[in-house]
Amino acid sequence: MKKLITLVLALVCVLGLVGCNQKAVSASEVYFFPEPTTMITVSFYSQGEETAFEIGSEEYDSNDLSTTPVINWFYDLKLTACDEPEAVEGSESYEFYVKGESAFTYEDRGSEAYIIIGGSYYKVSNPSAPPIN
Repeated sequence: MKKLITLVLALVCVLGLVGCNQKAVSASEVYFFPEPTTMITVSFYSQGEETAFEIGSEEYDSNDLSTTPVINWFYDLKLTACDEPEAVEGSESYEFYVKGESAFTYEDRGSEAYIIIGGSYYKVSNPSAPPIN
C-alpha cells in the first residue's frame, strides 16, 4: 500500500513539474505578419453586435504606416500556450484578417485575455486593448 501511495505521489510530482515548464513567449513566435502587411481588417464583437474596421489600404504605399501600431501591439504580447478556457458571458473579441485570411482572434474577458490562432489557445500575460481606433 505504501508503494502505491509513493508511486502516485511521484507521478503527481512529475506531472506537476511538466506543467510548470510552460513559459511566456513573444506573440511573434506563434504568428508573423507577412511583408508587406498593407491592410488589416478587424471584426469587433461585443454584446451581440459586430463592428468592422479596416486599417490601411489594399494598395501598397511605403509611406502608409497605419498597420504598424497593430503589428507592434501584437508582437509585444506575451503568450503562454493553454487549453481552451470555459466560455464566459460578457467577453469581447477581435478577429483579425490579413490579406483576406483569418490571422488570429484576441478574446478579452476583462481580467484575462486569450489569443486564438488556428484553434490553439494562448493566455496573454500582458493584456491590452488592440489599437484599432
